[in-house]
Amino acid sequence: MKIETAVIRSEPHSEIGTLIEKNADAILERWCHRAMEEQPAAKRVHAAVLRDHFAKLLRAMGRGLKASEREETHEHRATALVHGEQRWENGWSPTEVVRDYQLMRLVVLEFLEQRLARPLYYREIMAVGVFIDDAIAASVATYVAGRDDDVLRRERERSETLQEANRRKDEFLAILGHELRNPLAPIQTSLRVIRSLLAATHPSVLTSLEVIERQSSHLNRLVDDILDLARIGQGRFELKKARLDLAKILEQAAQAAEPAMKARHHVFEIEVPDDPVELDADPNRLLQIIGNLLNNAAKYTDPGGRVQLSGAREADSVVIRVRDNGMGIPPEMRSRVFELFAQVEESKPYSQGGLGIGLTLVQRLVEQHDGTIVCASEGEGKGSEFTVRLPAIDDRAVALRVIERARAKEPPR
Repeated sequence: MKIETAVIRSEPHSEIGTLIEKNADAILERWCHRAMEEQPAAKRVHAAVLRDHFAKLLRAMGRGLKASEREETHEHRATALVHGEQRWENGWSPTEVVRDYQLMRLVVLEFLEQRLARPLYYREIMAVGVFIDDAIAASVATYVAGRDDDVLRRERERSETLQEANRRKDEFLAILGHELRNPLAPIQTSLRVIRSLLAATHPSVLTSLEVIERQSSHLNRLVDDILDLARIGQGRFELKKARLDLAKILEQAAQAAEPAMKARHHVFEIEVPDDPVELDADPNRLLQIIGNLLNNAAKYTDPGGRVQLSGAREADSVVIRVRDNGMGIPPEMRSRVFELFAQVEESKPYSQGGLGIGLTLVQRLVEQHDGTIVCASEGEGKGSEFTVRLPAIDDRAVALRVIERARAKEPPR
């Protein structure tokens, strides 16, 4: 015979309900003693406020067991909700909550049999079980809701903290860039004046002037990179796109990188596509992307090494690759090379120092062009390859749009 839970809930059990309600404190003491023995790790939470609340829960259960169908009350379930919330706030685990209810069921049944001096009827046992199960469900639901709310709150606070830190970082970079740029302009102007006055008549000064000029130019590029990162982070960065020929861009980037390659005696190879390949991009920013990758390759490749630059059309993308046979990238760094300020361990003999912002800027510039960049390396000393993918211009789609516009302008026949 199938017995519905709703039927058990609606049946009044005045005798056991009265006993539980009137003897809640005595049952509580039995439960505490039993819980201390079986859950020693939970002793910390058997505080007065929680013990008192369990007594309220028992009294509510007693009143619920006495109620008839018309007088049914959900008081014990409401009390169980508060009980679950208290347990959550005091550091209980769900296992401890459920186990305490299970112990309470055993204690209640033992107490009733002793006081009644008879075995409990089957439906009385079921009634106590149903009420305990309702309380478990309510308490665990409240526990889970409290835990989830706490997790969401912590995640929200963490997200807000990270956003604030990121905002402050962008502000700091912007201020730093402007503060560094202010003294750079007069330094470079003064350098040009000194060169025009002394270089011809004092050849011994030429070397020092070249060092100052080279280092001030390097510092100027760093400042530009810092300002670009800050503008991108603050949403104030704009691209000036134009239709570009890939081969010409590659040749311009190679010419700009030639001095760095020669300074380290690298074999520098460039491979341009045979057929015209066009893309829609900001020419200065695209040169900046390729230039940073080539400078990195030159810097992290031992003198006499090989650096290769290539570009081609692959499906709907323009693909630019910079490959070298230099120091390579350790496995633990491959997922972090594009992070701001991330660098290969500086204690390594091949470390070149730097701020660690170049690849971050490259990635941000590529993303501004709706593209992607990935790095690959077989490990330390085995070189590396950076692959940039940008959307290619689809001439067929352009031609179709031109035809459609022309047809739309045709007068009806």
